[in-house]
Amino acid sequence: MKIDRSLFHPDYKPEPFWWEAARPGTAHSTDLPDKTEIFIVGSGYSGLSAALELARGGKSVTVVDALAFGEGASTRNGGGVSAGINLGKGISGTPGQNARGEDHKTLVTNLLRESLAAYEFVGELVERENIDCHYERRGRFVGAYSKAHYAGLVEKAEFLNHHLQMDATAIPREAQKTEIGSDFYHGGLAINRAGKIHPSLFHKGLLDACHRENITLCAHTKVTAIDGKVGNFTLKTDKGNCQAEQVIIATNGYTGALTPKLRNRLVPISSQIIVTEELPEDLALELIPNGRTISETPRVTSYYRLLPGDRRVMYGGRARFQDVPPDVSATLLHGMMTDRWPQLKDVRITHSWSGFVAMTTDALPHMGQEDGLHYCTGCNGSGVAMMTYLGNQVARRILQNGHSDSAYVDVEFPGVPVPLYRGSPWFLPIVGEYYRYLDRKDRRASA
Repeated sequence: MKIDRSLFHPDYKPEPFWWEAARPGTAHSTDLPDKTEIFIVGSGYSGLSAALELARGGKSVTVVDALAFGEGASTRNGGGVSAGINLGKGISGTPGQNARGEDHKTLVTNLLRESLAAYEFVGELVERENIDCHYERRGRFVGAYSKAHYAGLVEKAEFLNHHLQMDATAIPREAQKTEIGSDFYHGGLAINRAGKIHPSLFHKGLLDACHRENITLCAHTKVTAIDGKVGNFTLKTDKGNCQAEQVIIATNGYTGALTPKLRNRLVPISSQIIVTEELPEDLALELIPNGRTISETPRVTSYYRLLPGDRRVMYGGRARFQDVPPDVSATLLHGMMTDRWPQLKDVRITHSWSGFVAMTTDALPHMGQEDGLHYCTGCNGSGVAMMTYLGNQVARRILQNGHSDSAYVDVEFPGVPVPLYRGSPWFLPIVGEYYRYLDRKDRRASA
């Protein structure tokens, strides 16, 4: 693919913009202990959130990461904090009742309420730990990719307001410029109970809080094997061995061969992001007048927002369904961005990067136990709120001797229905092109 270098600012960097304020590193890292009560694999939002809850419950906790702290998706995401989960595919498992005797409708309602609890939990955590991370509760706008999609959003607004009091409003196309300076969509949905955050500063705040709680933190410590059972695990790492009573796997989109049963239920999808140079104040205000985060309804979706200070655009999406060089994804994303905002055609890119999102076949996050190992995973693009919250819920389950009030423990975790799937999603480009075809078909129907 030919790269147009004029799209790139002289100060262009092929790395996350967020790292300018808080770069992944080894601050607070120490030696691996011989023994700990709780051993957590992964230092992202879920791992650190679980560690905080466990330490406050009186447990000795060790968190390890094969990379620098936060080098994965926790410092690579778009920073949207949403109370929504995707129930479009329904919930897997046996029809009828779940383990608590609840029917399907009750379970769906409980999951939706917990998704709102996850959103509220982030705000509580930011306030409790005094984390300076530009957390702004300015809402979200979902653009309708077609006329049919808008009709669906009208119904969704009614549903969300009835079940979650989400303060959602359907915005018709003729009024959408009150939310976005674009004619690209066929109306949309404004949701006030949503926000945005600086993901690296949020992660740094969680890491600092863990350090204050005397949690043992070990960077660049790769776990190579887990032996034993609950109460007597042996964690083998490239820095030595550690005994633990309980283990939490908090690797999400970076789950690998250490836990193959978990890996084989997840599809890691590369999500790519760019950031623009600083824009004139009036142009930035025209783009997103209310400072909301933006998402949209197609199968191959994009998400975008203004950065802290409201002068630069962050634009993310699936430029390709596999990991590609940052310059390539930047070129493709710039084209997608200017489809939506033609007024940005001459704006240059300062940063481009990617990270892995953990997708599940039922489009739901999951928590539970596998071979005695606790896990929470499958953010499906809502990781800031859901992974932070589910990490806390896993910790509470341990502190409560296996009891949990979370509806997520009752949802069966389906595998990926691809023969011999072992965590390498070779089929994604094929599926992606099919989804793009369906999106184009929907779009043409609205012409």
